[in-house]
Amino acid sequence: MADNQELGAPMLDRWLVFFALVFAGNVQAAERSISVATWNLGWHVDLETAKVWITECGKKFVKDPSTNRWNAATGDEGTVAWDIDGYSINGWDHTRFPVCGVYYDGKTVRVTPSAYKERQQRTADFIRTSLSADVIAFQEVSGIQAVKEILPGGGADFDLCEVTPASDYKVQRLVIAWKKTLGSQVSCETEESLALRNNPERFQPRPGLAVTLNVDGRLLRILAVHLKSSCVSPLGGGDLAGSREDCEVLQQQIDPLEAWVESNTADEAKVVLLGDFNRNLFHELRDQTPVRTDLSSPADTRQAGALSRSLLEEVADGKPATSDLSLVNEECVTDIVGKMLCVYGETRSLTPAERSLLGSASYLGCRNPVGLDHILVGPGFKVDDLIARHIGIGTEGATKAGRDDGSDQRLAISDHCPLTVDLTF
Repeated sequence: MADNQELGAPMLDRWLVFFALVFAGNVQAAERSISVATWNLGWHVDLETAKVWITECGKKFVKDPSTNRWNAATGDEGTVAWDIDGYSINGWDHTRFPVCGVYYDGKTVRVTPSAYKERQQRTADFIRTSLSADVIAFQEVSGIQAVKEILPGGGADFDLCEVTPASDYKVQRLVIAWKKTLGSQVSCETEESLALRNNPERFQPRPGLAVTLNVDGRLLRILAVHLKSSCVSPLGGGDLAGSREDCEVLQQQIDPLEAWVESNTADEAKVVLLGDFNRNLFHELRDQTPVRTDLSSPADTRQAGALSRSLLEEVADGKPATSDLSLVNEECVTDIVGKMLCVYGETRSLTPAERSLLGSASYLGCRNPVGLDHILVGPGFKVDDLIARHIGIGTEGATKAGRDDGSDQRLAISDHCPLTVDLTF
């Protein structure tokens, strides 16, 4: 018996190691890794809409000198819409069509149907080869059909969620697409509060779009945003608490955005907030000005009249703890010079020459390379060494007018580069 007992101790140790390994394996198997991306596609519409849009842009209009606005011409005289600021045309259906000056090469490019179809194919090829994310949040798209046309297999392996009703919003809409193998849809909701519908129409920005998925029995909730533009940086003249109209509108979006975060993290769902914020959130962290004009803490209820200078520090204030979002660090997938420019872009405003270089085809290739698009994650994700990557689009970001007859025309697939991150929860 003594000999058997002596042999039993190491045997027991082996069993303990075995069960520990099995347990560790089960824990690892319970984790889920997913890739999430955000991409502003720049006035992207489906092919059928593009054909009608091109026809509309070829119609003539006459300027009313008393209002400086344009009305449809009744005769042969007039100026084609390609050569007019689309926001000044009376009756232009902004819920269906982009403005005509989307593509530019020294002057507005008069888009041809064949060039737009070719752009659509190149966008699809780029996604297939360079953006194989499980979830992609698109901004500035006309709707689900426009996204299906650029997803692999026409979107057959994806489920999609879009802003509804589309007729209520301008053509720069949001669509979230996710692989069917990721999980099932629990809800798809337009975040109407971000659209500020009580404002005059010209001060009504875009709504948000939220989708909740059941992933392995856990809730994954994603909010895509495309916030008010032209109030980009507190380090570059974009004082969020200032008197500029664009900044005043963005200021109004802070409270509904924070309310969404606090409400939708209360059930301990895994939350991702991403999109085109039109705001350099890293600059907000480096700005030493007090967050609020009344010097109160961003974790406290904001009193009437108090303005915030930092969208990030207001929304991700750590209170309640379940709503404590983390801004994911970013890097650029390019050479050492491009990587350095991206780092500089987080600490200061890039000079025009630096931004032009970073946005050139030799580097990222998109006119808006950094500082606008971001990804934030809530509690429950592994955030150690988490890095979001700006994926360069190279020559695909350039538009070329081609010959006068419209041949050899080449349209940029976007003025933004996609931003993607791998998450584990």
